[in-house]
Amino acid sequence: MKISYRKYSLHVYNYFFYIAYASYLPFISYWFAEDGLSTQQIGLIFSIGPLVGFLVQPLWGMLIDYYGMAKWLLLISTGITPWVVVAYRFAGHHFWLYLVISVVLAVFSSATLPVIDAVTVRHAKHNSLSYGAIRVVGSISFGLAVAVFGQMYEHFGISTVFAAYILTMTLVCLLTFSIPGDRKGRPKPEMAGKGAPRSGMTAGMITLLKEPKFVWFLIPVFLAAIGPQMNNAFYSVYISHFGGEASAKIGLLYTAASLTEIPVFLFSGYIIRKFGYVKILTAVSLAGALRWYVLSLEPSFEILMANQMLSGLTYALFLSAGVNYAYDNSSDRAKTTAHSLFVVVYTNVAGIVASNVGGWVVERGGYSLLFQGAAVMSLLGAAGFASLGRVKRREGRLKV
Repeated sequence: MKISYRKYSLHVYNYFFYIAYASYLPFISYWFAEDGLSTQQIGLIFSIGPLVGFLVQPLWGMLIDYYGMAKWLLLISTGITPWVVVAYRFAGHHFWLYLVISVVLAVFSSATLPVIDAVTVRHAKHNSLSYGAIRVVGSISFGLAVAVFGQMYEHFGISTVFAAYILTMTLVCLLTFSIPGDRKGRPKPEMAGKGAPRSGMTAGMITLLKEPKFVWFLIPVFLAAIGPQMNNAFYSVYISHFGGEASAKIGLLYTAASLTEIPVFLFSGYIIRKFGYVKILTAVSLAGALRWYVLSLEPSFEILMANQMLSGLTYALFLSAGVNYAYDNSSDRAKTTAHSLFVVVYTNVAGIVASNVGGWVVERGGYSLLFQGAAVMSLLGAAGFASLGRVKRREGRLKV
């Protein structure tokens, strides 16, 4: 029984982590708006996470790879982040305090998801399990829990989000003790004195950025990611301006997206093999443009639900195809770097731009203009992906 739990401990951990995630992430921008912040201020707050994450995540990676501190990092991040979030309650009307809290929060929270993914991948390989099968457990728990939290916040008030986040994340923190620990130790002797990890990563990044086809891939990734990142920052506020049971609606809409992405994640390998990266990335970007245009029309709740189902399909396919394209179009020594560049552009770079520009656009032109702009960016991204096959490599295979 003990051995069985150890084997499936990451299933349990992901299940409860994404419940905690569901209690907080979809609703916090709505709370910011209810607390009196403007969309421009909300956008600035949301841009801090990607910026700080871009700067500190390499440090977390080093601590995991060379000092075996994954478990300790999770204990620290899951133990501290909910209490940092509660500090928002006491910021009052001092916006500079919101910014300080957001920086501190980003430092600790930026470790959580990457570390969980790293631990899950390692655990899956050591136990002959599938990473996707473990990750889907989190998607299921998120999709089911977010609707429940939405109903709860509608009944007790949106400020209940802080108590729910403390309780659920404290449970996750306690569950961290059940995760198999890392082997502690110094870097291998053969690595010492060479500077290999740092120089190798830098060399791989420089080589990839010199490769026209890979750069041409990152450009439409950035363009197509603007819409999803704007959506992450402002979707809850957008739903709230329709009025009437906003928290419950937010929960149901996020549930629709989360549950729809599950079968796509499970069958993404087959879909990619059948249609290829370029066709999928182009089609998903076109579908994204349709999605943003529909949101610009401020449709009925029923159409919003259908739109969220389209969101689940496009998000899962875009990430699966994008990650695999980066992996397959880089040399053996640069695959991790290629994956990191894709994630940085999709999440960090696009997130910083989308959050700041998006808040400014909403202040001056409203949500219709915001989502129309996102639709245009997605169309440009689709055009970039469609032309990706025409960009020739300078030297055939990459050499790093």
